[in-house]
Amino acid sequence: MEARLVDSSDGRICLEGVLDFSTAAALHDQLLDALRRGSGNVELDLSGVQHSNSVGLSLILLAARELATLGRQLSVASLPEGLHSMAGVCGLDDWLSGLAGSARQP
Repeated sequence: MEARLVDSSDGRICLEGVLDFSTAAALHDQLLDALRRGSGNVELDLSGVQHSNSVGLSLILLAARELATLGRQLSVASLPEGLHSMAGVCGLDDWLSGLAGSARQP
């Protein structure tokens, strides 16, 4: 199972592939590096995610927390339904819906 992070120069970071425990460590470090290199707010695009378990939710939380420490904000585009359901179980559905609602429109 593979996953990758695509960091674009326009404030958009795309996660692609399968987000699970086997890909978590590498994605964690890559995501932090990409967030720290950029400036301004970030849109995390999940349209390329084929499958995700709780790792996907933890990566979103990581990105939001890191950006908050830098005085920046996160928005999320193309949130997989499974992650939204998982957020509901954790009591994070309103927060996550707010991130998805603040995503840039094409």
